[in-house]
Amino acid sequence: MGAAVTRAPATGDRMIVIVGGGSVALSIAAMLARFAGVLPDGLATIFALVGAGIGLKVALSYAARSASSAARTRMMTLVSTVGLAISGLVVLASLPRITKAAGLHPFAMDLAAQLWTLALLMLVAGPVRTLGWRAFVGAGLTGLLGLTALARLVGTPLVEKLGTSSILATAVWVPITEEALKLLPVALVLRMAMRRTVARPSVLDVTMIGAWTGGGFNLFENATAGRGAFSLAANPLLSLLFPSEGKGTASGWTVAQMGHMGHTALIVLGVSFALMYRRQFSRTWIAPVAAIAAVLGEHCSQNAIVTGHLNSVVTKISIVLTLGGRLTSLMLIGGVAYVIALEWRVVGGAFAPKAWFPLPQAEAQRRSRLLAAAQATGRVPMSRASAGGAA
Repeated sequence: MGAAVTRAPATGDRMIVIVGGGSVALSIAAMLARFAGVLPDGLATIFALVGAGIGLKVALSYAARSASSAARTRMMTLVSTVGLAISGLVVLASLPRITKAAGLHPFAMDLAAQLWTLALLMLVAGPVRTLGWRAFVGAGLTGLLGLTALARLVGTPLVEKLGTSSILATAVWVPITEEALKLLPVALVLRMAMRRTVARPSVLDVTMIGAWTGGGFNLFENATAGRGAFSLAANPLLSLLFPSEGKGTASGWTVAQMGHMGHTALIVLGVSFALMYRRQFSRTWIAPVAAIAAVLGEHCSQNAIVTGHLNSVVTKISIVLTLGGRLTSLMLIGGVAYVIALEWRVVGGAFAPKAWFPLPQAEAQRRSRLLAAAQATGRVPMSRASAGGAA
């Protein structure tokens, strides 16, 4: 039995090396095939991102944090760093095509706006975060190139068949498929987390995976459409948190436009909260249902308004129900505030910004163990002091 125990980690480490080497080789092959014209841009980009190990890092970053073997953790970190570097090269090579519609300036402004909100979210989640920055950057790159390519592959045929003025294609099919595809990285993380009982990420960790994925998706969509701006005043108060949030008019009323980052983050917040804290609270299913309804209500109605074929009465009703496009923003702010208060009580500890970024591995493991214990037992500490003492 002792021999079997000693061989298992070595076998696992060799498998990581094989997977990592294979992913790098696949990425390089995809990039060469793209530049040689053998593969179309979309397909080659998907292969490059998958091969680069972005999906692998998103799925295994949590396992790396809780791994007992320091060598295995270092190996996972190396694999993910190489994957991110190759994916960065893919992004740089794709910039001329992505920014062809309006140039680099709108892209840079939109990038700054997306990063502004992501930085604020990272700051807020600092006291309870358990995942490293590589997982979040990997999710952002996946949303930027991988998931947008998949969304076009799934959504374009119906739009081309029915036309962009079709409410069914533009306002129903496209929003539903986009919101579903953006959840793929989150599904990997949640699947890994829910199978573990000793250590788990926080709800805000998973929410940030969703936010980074949606931010990357939004960045690509805005760039290819020739739009993108940074404004702290477009929508009073909300723009201070979401400077990428646009503003338009419909039926003479002002309508805010949240975008993919906030929509994905809200859905992920509701879903992860319902899964991870179902023992503490009854009827947690309300959270994801409300989040999905609010997101699809905004996304579908605003796409329908753009087609110009939505009845004026229905338009005004949708604007009222979505608070002029502000409903998801307000729900996300309230949800994040509630969850940070809940999870900070769980992980305990004093106010220590130095441990927020970069996140020490020992602190990440301590938090993940406390979160797993609270989620598994259904008991949440009543104060930070009691949680810290338990640690």
